[in-house]
Amino acid sequence: MSKVANNAIIAKAKTMYGTFLKNDDYEKLIKMVSVSEVVSYLKKHPYYEALLKDVIPSTIHRGQLELLIRKNAFESILKLIKSVYSNDKSYYELSIVKQENDLILSVLRTIISDDLSSLRGKVPYFFDVHTDIDLKKLLKSETFDELLDAVEHTAYEKILSPFYVRNKEMIRYLDIEFALEKHYYDEAFKRVDKNYQGKLNTLLKDIYYTKIELQNITKIYRLKKFYQSDPLTIKQLLNIKHSRMSEQKLAELIEIKDPNKILKHLASSELKYFKNDKDYVYIEYFAGKIKYDLAKKYMYFTNEVPLFFSAFVTLTELQVDNITNIIEGIRYKVNESELKQMLIY
Repeated sequence: MSKVANNAIIAKAKTMYGTFLKNDDYEKLIKMVSVSEVVSYLKKHPYYEALLKDVIPSTIHRGQLELLIRKNAFESILKLIKSVYSNDKSYYELSIVKQENDLILSVLRTIISDDLSSLRGKVPYFFDVHTDIDLKKLLKSETFDELLDAVEHTAYEKILSPFYVRNKEMIRYLDIEFALEKHYYDEAFKRVDKNYQGKLNTLLKDIYYTKIELQNITKIYRLKKFYQSDPLTIKQLLNIKHSRMSEQKLAELIEIKDPNKILKHLASSELKYFKNDKDYVYIEYFAGKIKYDLAKKYMYFTNEVPLFFSAFVTLTELQVDNITNIIEGIRYKVNESELKQMLIY
């Protein structure tokens, strides 16, 4: 990719990032008590102004708002992908693989919950032109059979087929989620090796190693705390293939009986970035904060487009997570101080 093209993509990303929500915006949003208040505020914000200009704050449903926010984030990422004309475009298109994974899991949850009426309107039609999945069939999927039909002749047919069951109550959601995660990370490492060498190859892989490390730690915590899963079940759902953390270290974490002691254990190990210097109780905060700090470093200190792009994607996803957490916090009447602990900014 030429230096001119590099500068154009980085400049475009920096311009968009400059309009992201700032600390002051979040401080105001966490004080709001209704979704309509949030919408009214975002309608006046540069990043969301065009997206929400025709939305009536008092009538929009929180689910519709979340969908619009995700749509806006994905379109921001697509603007950058469309600016890439070099041979490494397959790396940037990893974002589409991630979207496909999320889409399949969303539909699968709908099938399991039997809440089929809520599916219409939640599937992002804007995604249709960027995927080989048949979205029209996906939207109508009420069974695992129909889901498989929707992903026929794509990589997902092979991934999902081994988990096929006729009875929706027997669907192994966590196993499918893990299989899709594995597919994404396999693609990530394959595309990094295909397109890059030397230091850039190492730095890009480090991003994914860190994501996997944090995901494994978060998964151990959540499976213990919310599902009381046994060690064997937990181990089967961890990404060990691309893990930088040794199996022995993962086994140590799995064997900790009290999930709330996992952070304390990590803080006393070589993973000192988990040290608890604030009174935060959510392990997701620590994982998100580490990704945020790494992304911010690359946003300010690299001219390598793949690194800059990866950082932009991470920060875009974290902003979506923040707004989603604010909306959910309003729904469940989470107090301001507790809600603040869930946001990364």
